[in-house]
Amino acid sequence: MATINFIPDNIKHEVEDGTRLIELCDEIDVSLSFGCTEGSCGVCELTVVNGMKNLSRVTEEEENYLLEEDLENGMRLGCQLVIRKGDVEIKWNKLKSK
Repeated sequence: MATINFIPDNIKHEVEDGTRLIELCDEIDVSLSFGCTEGSCGVCELTVVNGMKNLSRVTEEEENYLLEEDLENGMRLGCQLVIRKGDVEIKWNKLKSK
């Protein structure tokens, strides 16, 4: 089992190894937003604080969308992530309520 910590929402959740982040977020109440779900809009930009090695490799979509320096600083697209194993901590900028 893997554990993911959604820092902005102060939520920790255990998941099966190999779980797609977008599917997990559909099941639990977190504030991470998704748009196109295909890696082209950037709505789900996040930063991996800890556990990058426990996630899937950077996808071609992420390489095309994110700057190299952003990738080096731990930025990823949530719609592309698979939680492979272990502990992962992520954070993102919360969208302001209207």
